[in-house]
Amino acid sequence: MHHLAYRERHSVPILSHKQLDTGLMLLYYNTIIRYDCMTNMGAMAKAFTSLQRQNLPEQVVRQIGLSIMRNDFKPGDALLSEPELSLQFNVSRPVLREALKMLGAKGLIESRPKTGTRVRPRADWTLLDPDVIAWQYEIGFDRSFLQAVCEIRLMFEPMTAKYAATRATADEVAWIEHCCQRLQDAVDSIEHYIPADLQFHTAICSAAHNELLQKIMATLDTPLCASRVITSQLPGANQNAMPLHWAITKAICSRDEQAAEVIMRKLIILTTEDVQRALDADCVRKEGS
Repeated sequence: MHHLAYRERHSVPILSHKQLDTGLMLLYYNTIIRYDCMTNMGAMAKAFTSLQRQNLPEQVVRQIGLSIMRNDFKPGDALLSEPELSLQFNVSRPVLREALKMLGAKGLIESRPKTGTRVRPRADWTLLDPDVIAWQYEIGFDRSFLQAVCEIRLMFEPMTAKYAATRATADEVAWIEHCCQRLQDAVDSIEHYIPADLQFHTAICSAAHNELLQKIMATLDTPLCASRVITSQLPGANQNAMPLHWAITKAICSRDEQAAEVIMRKLIILTTEDVQRALDADCVRKEGS
């Protein structure tokens, strides 16, 4: 049985490009949280008495969710009973039941009579749930997840650019141009380039005028940010991508839907290749350390 305690640090220092390795970069735009495995139940119970009294169910959900996603519990593993969990988290039974219900809705656990509450396999998780994505971000995305994100981008973003070329208003076209210029100005700064790049692609998505597409892409904000953090490690990656960003902008401004679609596809393929190269380089670095 795994027992977990946590420490949080709410201030993240600004790091230079050379100081950032993959592990730190994945957490760069989020609160850094460290977890220690503990086998002493007394220590476990003591650790959780510091929970804020507001939003208790959400805090319980987050801690159990992160534990599951770190593979501290395997599919089919049983959680402790409600009385034991209530004691460890120092919360009431109603609060704990609400938290377990929320985790069940996300597909992470299931509760049945006699068998208790058990962890469900990853295939059952609601992977596009905002909390699940945020937890995945905190523990670090694996290669397969980032590859899936790139594939989703390849499915949606070329058509998004195509629709933006035909549907964007004059103001939206001007905003896309502004975002591209802002991206160019930030090309040598990781901390400024990443939000500028997200803003550029969001502007194009908004200009496509498809509300369902906007919701889908908004759900992917966190993993998209993570993939950009990873590719920004590669020397020259941001600079190499800028001509394609400008070409997309030019195609949208000239209402050339075919060119917008083709060039956006080239950009996403380049990004996918950069993600793979960055991850490969990180694996080599870790093996050599």
